[in-house]
Amino acid sequence: MDAGATLEFPAEGRDAVLCLHGLTSTPYEMRPIVEALAAQGVHVVAPRLLGHGSRPECLAHTRWTDWLASARQAFDRLAATHERVYVVGLSMGALLALVLAHDRGARCAGLVLMGTPLTLDLRTQMVLRVVRRLPFMDALPLMEKSDGPDVSDAGVAAAMPSYDRVPLVAAASLVDAQRAARECLGRLRTPTLVLHGRNDHVAPVDNARRLMAALRMPIKRLVVYPRSWHILPLDVESESVVHDTVEFIDSLRAAPAPAPCSRETQA
Repeated sequence: MDAGATLEFPAEGRDAVLCLHGLTSTPYEMRPIVEALAAQGVHVVAPRLLGHGSRPECLAHTRWTDWLASARQAFDRLAATHERVYVVGLSMGALLALVLAHDRGARCAGLVLMGTPLTLDLRTQMVLRVVRRLPFMDALPLMEKSDGPDVSDAGVAAAMPSYDRVPLVAAASLVDAQRAARECLGRLRTPTLVLHGRNDHVAPVDNARRLMAALRMPIKRLVVYPRSWHILPLDVESESVVHDTVEFIDSLRAAPAPAPCSRETQA
């Protein structure tokens, strides 16, 4: 099996979950969550977003709207056969999840947002903003990843099927995705679980608190994992991340209108 291929576990019933991976990565990083949800009898899909899981050069021909189109297509396919669709997004996938929830309205029954990069680390954010203004942006080379995937276990990082180079032109479009996601925040009413690693080097943990402050839905919860980095489903607190995700979605499936909840929890 292609380690970076789309993951899908079909199931009967009214509920389905869409899982969205991050930039330069693949559905592999969502596998623990996909398998746990599938074990609950939920139809789960983690699509390989356009330009990913092949060669870095393929990603250079895509932008955030292309990745959003992949997510929309997968969501609409699930919504055509299921009454309720929940969306779980990691990193760039979390930005897509926010826009998707805004676009699809009540058809999105719940959100789980992991490592949401409303802003990146300062240096990266500044580089991407400069790149976007260059007249020859499309001709820029691919940038080598110096540190690999942002996960604390080196063995896990080495095993991940992700690109070791990043097309700057594609990465720069993430700035537009951030803007689009931020514009959606105050309008969303979808029940939301926000998960973040305290030691996230890609999207500093302050992103999670900014996200919680901007969200206006009555049902929202924040969990910060004290030992985790950016790729929560594969890091050292993976079991807790999977448990919290499944528990949140199960609570929405069982009780469409639970009591409002807005608090921060230390894992």
